[in-house]
Amino acid sequence: MRPGFDPGSWACPLRGTAAAALVALLTSWAIAGASPPKKPPSSLVRARFLMGTVFRFEASEGIPAAARAAALESALDEVDRLERILSNWRSESELSRLNRSARRRATRVSADLFEAVERALYWARETEGAFDPTVEPLTRRFRHTPSQGSPASSADWRAGHGNWRDVSLNRRSRTIRFRRGVQGLDLGGIAKGFALDRAAAVLRRQGMNAFLLDAGGQVLAAGAPAGMRGWPVAVADPARRDRPFLPLLVTDVSAATSGNAERPGEIVDPVTGATLRWKGSATAVAPDATSADALSTALFVLGSERGTRWARRRHDVAAVFLDPGDRGPTRISGTVSETEARNRPIEFFSTTDHQGRIRHVSFR
Repeated sequence: MRPGFDPGSWACPLRGTAAAALVALLTSWAIAGASPPKKPPSSLVRARFLMGTVFRFEASEGIPAAARAAALESALDEVDRLERILSNWRSESELSRLNRSARRRATRVSADLFEAVERALYWARETEGAFDPTVEPLTRRFRHTPSQGSPASSADWRAGHGNWRDVSLNRRSRTIRFRRGVQGLDLGGIAKGFALDRAAAVLRRQGMNAFLLDAGGQVLAAGAPAGMRGWPVAVADPARRDRPFLPLLVTDVSAATSGNAERPGEIVDPVTGATLRWKGSATAVAPDATSADALSTALFVLGSERGTRWARRRHDVAAVFLDPGDRGPTRISGTVSETEARNRPIEFFSTTDHQGRIRHVSFR
């Protein structure tokens, strides 16, 4: 655990990168005009600094406390293991090694890295490139010299760089190869969600069915605390990240938010290479954390109008946009109407098909 971090401070904003705009919420529901929910029963919390942010895992009652504590630590260990695979901030990670070799030859990778890249390319295809992990040269440039922002021109970026279509995967040999100018992959837009899904699998294997996993703002909720309909969280006001703005109750879904509040210009348009300076935020709610992580970035890139149209064509994501504007109150748009959002906490939950697979995200 990072020194000075208080895992019981639900009312504090949770820090991270561009996706850190969700804040945990217990007593601040009255800000949105809603009645406060019942206080969750005593639960066990473990936290650790991983992937550049605080991972805070909470488990409700269900199994003995000692077993819950051990399970939570095992789940955090899994995130630690995946960071050594998926991080492009670590020169010795498996992803960094792939980025150095895949331009020259097809490179065999671990099952974990292959699945993460496969999921990233899936969402690149589904969003028509609004989410694209091949923006690695731009995110690397921003990381080292954030003031420089995007390349000299959009034409330069398009002419000199490939995109997600130029990443070749071979499932039989489990190899990855870059073509047509792809210089590397950045899985920062999906790695935390991928890690949350794997951590949740660890907990479920140990008999736990009610927990809230937080990765610096993105949450994955399973079940609900005893006596409650879901886990209470909130989306922060993009104009004031310390202020819970939109209360949610989440059950068996993940919610992730992308915005520019902490590091303006960190999110780039994969098509043009330009940094995005919009001051609002985009929240994606999906059945799994990997999808929510990728889609919050894609929705931010698409913007509120295109993003809402895209999300309304699907059953596996809900989209919420918060726009502080230049004057007046923050506006709410997306697949949830402003009237619905203003009058009460929004409850998000998922439903399953006859084989038990989570297929839909719904709200009430």
